[in-house]
Amino acid sequence: MEGAGERDAAVARILAQHRTPADRLAALERSQAAELAYGRHPGSDEAAEIAAVATYLQVEKRGWRAELASRDAGNPPRRPGWEAFQQEMDAFVPEVERTQPVWFLQANGYQVTGTNRDELNAIAAARERPPRDDPQQQLGITYQRDTMYAMLPDGAISKHVGTFNAGTTASAAAGWVDHVVRVHADADELRLRVQSVVDDDAGEVTLRGTVLEGPVGNRGLAVGSVVELHKNQAQLSIGGDPVDGDWTASFETFAYHQGRTRVNEGVGMQVRGAGTPEARNRGPSLAVDDVLFERIRDLYTNAEAPERGYAQTLGPTRTRLNFREAGWDVNVPPYRRLGGDAMFTEAAHPEPAPYSADLPAPATVDVSDPKWYRELTNAQPDRFVGGRSSSAALYMTAATMLIQEDRLAVDEAQDLMAFAVADMVASGEHSMPECMTSVVMAAGSAQPWQETPLNLSQPTPTLKAWLHLVSPETRDEMRTEARAALGQVLTNPTPDPQVVAGLAMVVKATTSYQRESTDQAKVMQAGLNPTFAGPQRVTAPV
Repeated sequence: MEGAGERDAAVARILAQHRTPADRLAALERSQAAELAYGRHPGSDEAAEIAAVATYLQVEKRGWRAELASRDAGNPPRRPGWEAFQQEMDAFVPEVERTQPVWFLQANGYQVTGTNRDELNAIAAARERPPRDDPQQQLGITYQRDTMYAMLPDGAISKHVGTFNAGTTASAAAGWVDHVVRVHADADELRLRVQSVVDDDAGEVTLRGTVLEGPVGNRGLAVGSVVELHKNQAQLSIGGDPVDGDWTASFETFAYHQGRTRVNEGVGMQVRGAGTPEARNRGPSLAVDDVLFERIRDLYTNAEAPERGYAQTLGPTRTRLNFREAGWDVNVPPYRRLGGDAMFTEAAHPEPAPYSADLPAPATVDVSDPKWYRELTNAQPDRFVGGRSSSAALYMTAATMLIQEDRLAVDEAQDLMAFAVADMVASGEHSMPECMTSVVMAAGSAQPWQETPLNLSQPTPTLKAWLHLVSPETRDEMRTEARAALGQVLTNPTPDPQVVAGLAMVVKATTSYQRESTDQAKVMQAGLNPTFAGPQRVTAPV
């Protein structure tokens, strides 16, 4: 790949000049070589991202196992964000039952045609029994069971949608006080949080509510203003003005509105006229059967094609960056390998833009344009497998719903997102830009994420944006862990230069992040957000 030779040569020069592991480690840390700087080449950047999340997972798993030992000794539990999310999702009962199975779950776990029947059935069973001491697999189960199915029509968790049409009675509407009514009329959309419902005993209903903010037109009405909807069986009036033509409407709970609607629209998923963006740029999916299993198993076990080199990192062959050589306890079990990138093909990018590691600030992106996501991914065509919308947005949606229902704290949600992104990147299911593009775009227009450092005010390197989610204590441990892993790798007379460079870049990234964020941390602790940006308000296209 372009840039790999330069990177490997820079690493080779340093290793040739220094013989002992300690000297090599010190030389790498103080090196100003541009080839070891993040943001220059997609392959080197991906190596650094995978190294960073693997280091993070190593730290988190060590902490989790210590927490289990503490609990077993009788101490009160201290639950991390990923466990808080898992527990609350497990306790959450959707009001609307799922009518379809999760898209990747077949009747018997996977499609089994015979050649690997026992092995495939064992994998399907193991998926439901994750090891107690492996948080990466524990969260993966919750993700599969309770989050991914939100991609199915009418399958979102806690959908809570009621009907509002010409025949809706006042008694039915009264049950939706303090929740949201969404009205599509005259090619525009209005959203009100219902305050009261009045029935004139003649079949007419009046809803009184406040206008909610969001990336919709709201018919030009100011956010927070009070508006009345008056409906009979023939016509709807908004603020006293009759609506000419067709209109449709529905009720939603406020938690559902804040979670699914605000986050998804923050990443452009619900803009009218955008078609079906949940499936944008997706290539044909592959059957989850024994043929696919054999293909993936061969990729991971072929001794003549070891897991190294950027050519092996796209689609179903995304590298795990020699986790064992680095000494990481990062496990990607077969059931995870059967999902993710193996299910989709690469989207075509006929005119790729020059590579950039930066994520744009949300305020610079017009999410009313259905092409916005593709235009962003065009700058990183090799980093977006299938160009698909990121599963990170589904985690963010579910977490936001739980926050709105007081089941999850914001700091727990940030902890969850750091872990979820790390898990998906390390498992080869998504690249970090895939995850962080949707997360950052949503943070620009969706509460409570607007009040976090994810609400970027200027273009930011992808790895740094992810580090915004990681606690300062964990970042410090990551740096210690990365240095220790790098020292271990350097005891090898001929270490993998990709691993060396990736770990060196993690050490540099965590060090520079700590230095650059000191002042910002002080401001945040004072209750201010130096990167605050107002919610996007755009009029959806007709």
